[in-house]
Amino acid sequence: MTATTAPSARKRRPWVPVVIVLAVIAALVAVFFIADAIVRGVAEQRVKAEIEQHLPSNVQADVQVSIGGVSVIGQYLAGTFDEVRLSDAKLTVDGIPLDVDVTATGVPVEQDQPIGNVTSTITVDAQGAQQITKAAGLTGKLTLGKDVVGYADELKALGLTVPYSFEVKPTTSADRVTFVPTKVDVDAGAFGTIDLSRAAEALLATNPPSLCVAQYLPAGATLDGLTITPKQATAHLSSTTLRLDAASLQTLGTCS
Repeated sequence: MTATTAPSARKRRPWVPVVIVLAVIAALVAVFFIADAIVRGVAEQRVKAEIEQHLPSNVQADVQVSIGGVSVIGQYLAGTFDEVRLSDAKLTVDGIPLDVDVTATGVPVEQDQPIGNVTSTITVDAQGAQQITKAAGLTGKLTLGKDVVGYADELKALGLTVPYSFEVKPTTSADRVTFVPTKVDVDAGAFGTIDLSRAAEALLATNPPSLCVAQYLPAGATLDGLTITPKQATAHLSSTTLRLDAASLQTLGTCS
């Protein structure tokens, strides 16, 4: 009778080294992503601190920073962050609340270098728009409509008080907002309401009133458009020259 040979306890398992290598690689990848997440958080806090430190003194903000892209470490070593988003729904300028959202692409690690492209929106609600009116020294009531801004007040002259109201449709260029009158009414008391829309349109046709907005923005920022609804007004801005250093953020533009 032939004896049966027992299986060897040391039988080779060729897949064991492969499993070990894969486990080591997986552990290294996990460590890298954990480290990258930590670096991402540190970088976001650093950007937040730098921006808030360099804002003008009349601006109060709690900026939320998000750095996009797969690896922050890889982007840092390359010298440029793919995308950085900044937002603050409760930023205030001279106490006026604004909702600010900024997306920057091609953001250099070195702060003295220009950002590739910056697009942003600044939104003010109807109440904030009224606060802007008061800050400008106007005593009347400002209202927002569909693509128009309304204003109502009283004119006092020769002992008379004459209520009036008007609506304007803002149009924008790179550095200013121009106001084209669409409706002008004057309350003439016993004579009723006088519609001066056509007269105002003819009078201001060649030289409508305008506001230089560049003086409120960092130098190089341009106004791309203005969206107005009954609830809020939103300015759309962009720049290809903005930097994250104090000189760029605090140097305001001028109008031609």
